[in-house]
Amino acid sequence: MKIIHLSDTHIVDNKEKNLYGIDPSFRLKKALDSIRKHHSDASMVVITGDLVDRATKEAYEIFYNIIKDFPIPIYPIVGNHDKKDLFLKYFPKFTHSGFVQYAINVDKFVFLFLDTLVEDKPYGNLCQKRLNWLEKQLKIYKEKKIYIFMHHHPLKSFMHDMDKYANLKDSDKFWNIIDRYENILHITYGHLHRITQMQRKNISLHSTKSTTFQVAFTPNEAREYLTNEEKPTYCIMLLEDGDLLLHHHEFLNEDEKYIGYC
Repeated sequence: MKIIHLSDTHIVDNKEKNLYGIDPSFRLKKALDSIRKHHSDASMVVITGDLVDRATKEAYEIFYNIIKDFPIPIYPIVGNHDKKDLFLKYFPKFTHSGFVQYAINVDKFVFLFLDTLVEDKPYGNLCQKRLNWLEKQLKIYKEKKIYIFMHHHPLKSFMHDMDKYANLKDSDKFWNIIDRYENILHITYGHLHRITQMQRKNISLHSTKSTTFQVAFTPNEAREYLTNEEKPTYCIMLLEDGDLLLHHHEFLNEDEKYIGYC
């Protein structure tokens, strides 16, 4: 099974047009063109939050119009730049009890999409209602192989500001539930605007770059800064039984050809 993971599209409205000198709509369209060309066999495309940069009706309308006719099912969730009420005007089916949380059941796999949004805050949280929903799904699908998608990172990234101001708060409550289930294989998150990979016990985790701008990794507790020098990516997730293979593809300049063999 193939899943395409996109993140942090940060679409802007027509008043802004560009973000840090980048046209986010153009880049999202380029990513989708690449996926349509190379990965038409994918089962789904997942977008892990920060769909828009400023949550305006026009920005969501632009985002919706870009993805609405895509031939592969697209499953979006919200990030800290999003607003639930505006999101649900365009995507009303992706909700449970007022949160953007839902489950997709495909053969032996179940994909759980979580809502970590705290409105108008950079950090995320899973309140008790959202945690209860998560545990209910895990009990229902205890015989399935579980993959989880969320926006905020639930483990330390060693990115100073992202961990201090913009992580998943009270993540121990999340892990207290997750650690009780052995059929959770992988967690996919967004938010970091970087390719990262993590491991907790038997669960692997990853993020991919934003389709728009990136965040530089600055170790030794220096503050991160934004950069448009690093190329955007999407991630190709290949699932087979309990195995997972990840490829991160730089889609922006793939029309430029270099012919050679290794």
